[in-house]
Amino acid sequence: MGLAASQARLLSITSRMADNELRSQLINNAKMRLATDSSRASEEYIAALNKTQLMITNYDLRGEKQHVDLNFTNLTMYSPLNNQYGLVNKSGQLLVSELDTARYETAFQKAKEDKEIEEGDTEGLNAKALEEFLKQYGLVKDTTYFEQDKVYEFNKDMQRIYEGDMVYEYHPATDTTKPEAIRVSGLHYGYEKSKTSVEYGVYEALLDDYKTKDSAYTKAVKQEMKDFVSNLKDGNGTKYEDIYKQLMADAASEDTDGDGIGDALKANYTKYHDAMKTMWNSVPAKLKQGDASGENSAEVFKAQMEDYLKMEVGGVLREETTPAPNRGSLADYIAAGATIDYKNHKIITWHNDPDSEDENGNPILPVKDNTNADLDGLGSEWTEVIESTISEEDMINAVQQMFTYFQSGIMYALDRNKFTNTDETKEARKEYHDAAKKLSQFIYGQDIGVQFYDNLDDMEWILYGDFIDPTDPTKGRTNAPYFPTTALDPTEGGVAGEYVDVNDKINGEEVTNKYYCNFQAIKDVYLCDKMMDLYGTPKYTWIDENNPDENAEAKAKWYTNLFQRMLDGGYKTLEKGLANSQEWLQFALESSLISMEQVNKDNTWVSTMYSNCSDITESTVDVDITIAEAKYTKTMNQIQAKDKRYDIELKNIDTEHNSLQTEYDSIKSVMDKNVERNFKMFQA
Repeated sequence: MGLAASQARLLSITSRMADNELRSQLINNAKMRLATDSSRASEEYIAALNKTQLMITNYDLRGEKQHVDLNFTNLTMYSPLNNQYGLVNKSGQLLVSELDTARYETAFQKAKEDKEIEEGDTEGLNAKALEEFLKQYGLVKDTTYFEQDKVYEFNKDMQRIYEGDMVYEYHPATDTTKPEAIRVSGLHYGYEKSKTSVEYGVYEALLDDYKTKDSAYTKAVKQEMKDFVSNLKDGNGTKYEDIYKQLMADAASEDTDGDGIGDALKANYTKYHDAMKTMWNSVPAKLKQGDASGENSAEVFKAQMEDYLKMEVGGVLREETTPAPNRGSLADYIAAGATIDYKNHKIITWHNDPDSEDENGNPILPVKDNTNADLDGLGSEWTEVIESTISEEDMINAVQQMFTYFQSGIMYALDRNKFTNTDETKEARKEYHDAAKKLSQFIYGQDIGVQFYDNLDDMEWILYGDFIDPTDPTKGRTNAPYFPTTALDPTEGGVAGEYVDVNDKINGEEVTNKYYCNFQAIKDVYLCDKMMDLYGTPKYTWIDENNPDENAEAKAKWYTNLFQRMLDGGYKTLEKGLANSQEWLQFALESSLISMEQVNKDNTWVSTMYSNCSDITESTVDVDITIAEAKYTKTMNQIQAKDKRYDIELKNIDTEHNSLQTEYDSIKSVMDKNVERNFKMFQA
């Protein structure tokens, strides 16, 4: 019985020791798992410390600088101070917001509804769509500058043009339809379109050819005129140029009496006077024709020369002034020696009476009456005549003045149309007339005649004719003799034009093309230039109707760049959720799903790396770091608490194990002794 009890106790101890060993192994395994958890927590914490996010520095609409998360909205938002960026997918399409997409598509829909844009006119369609696109952002191009200054008060055409009635339509000669009036919206759009129109180009080409041929003709005529003047001869067959040289030499000869006149001229003045009389006979027929008023420069020249030629020593020189200066009453004039005739012509005549002359030989005239008398109530329309007897000294001075006046004025007084004797002049004149005829045909739709050719570069004459009173331009002009061609309907004052041949150069070869005669664009440009010359360049710029104080020029440029990029490379709409997601954009950039483009100073889109962009920076994520740190601390505290508990359990197991081992050894020893004693007993 005792052996059996010991055997049972031993088995119980062995079982408990095996259980303790299993528990110890499990606790050690748990402690190993704590090490793994500690390593994982450390890795998560380190990852949070190393984690960064992309940020962008830009400006809001108020111009305030901000450092915000990099997402599509913040990257592409408009501000006049921001750089313009875009995101492009692998197909080369620009990513755009839902709002920009809607406005772009609406713009083209409205442009296609515009009946003035012909089918197939892609350029016109795109231009109209851009205009509509910008309008949706509140952008319009306008000015109030001219309206404020009332600049078109001096010309009714100005108001018409300002209000948009500018016509620049062109139809080639192969088009059998009649030209139609195209009214362009606004002064400046029409002005620029007119300047770049075919009509304006044709006009400039014809005008340039006209001026070139005119210059060549004038040059040839001047040489013939010069030869004509130089070859004028006196009664002895001496040429004018030799006579003039001798006259100037005589005028500069020795002056023995010191009166400022060379002795040689004093001796020969009658010879020079007679010489000019002879030479003058063939000149008047070559002068320009003027009216009886003498306003024409050639008529003035002719009258002055004939006055010189009529002079003679002892003759009477008359100087007239109308109206007469009111120097006093009639009694004052009579007392001063004047002869009065007011019954017929109301003339006050002063005679060269030595008793009424001052020391210089001039009449002594009465001083003006302080009462401003009107010549005894007879009004002020009097003619004052001062008559002086011509002395020899007067005659000598007049002869020298006559030659000087003739020398300086003769070339300007001659009529170039009366010089066609040389082959050079004849050929130059023919080419000039051919060029003038073409220009005339373009302007008026017909050849207006040689008598008007010289006026074809005078726009005021073309539009309004000659002055009503050449001495008073304020009285205006007469109606132009012909009306310029336009593309307007005749009921609106238009004149139907035909076609004109113009020599064009194509690949270096001259080709003759036909162009429709339409002067409207040229007229519009001229009137606009005239307006701007008088009042300065208009303040014509982009205006943001939603925010008039904003820099609308910068905004218009920004959205024009956006429109052009969408048009040229296509576009893809980015949904609103992704547009505001920083995580998506950072992932897309880092994984090269999308790329970036930037608008440079030339308003051109160019590729750029986001990592090289000065506006984009990396920043640590402080929130993630704080969360990771708290999680790491908590995890490590839990691990340490478990580890301490496991150590205590292992220690308790070890203590129990040692106790069981001692008891096991004791029982085992007793059992071994009992067995040995029993074996000896059986052997005995």
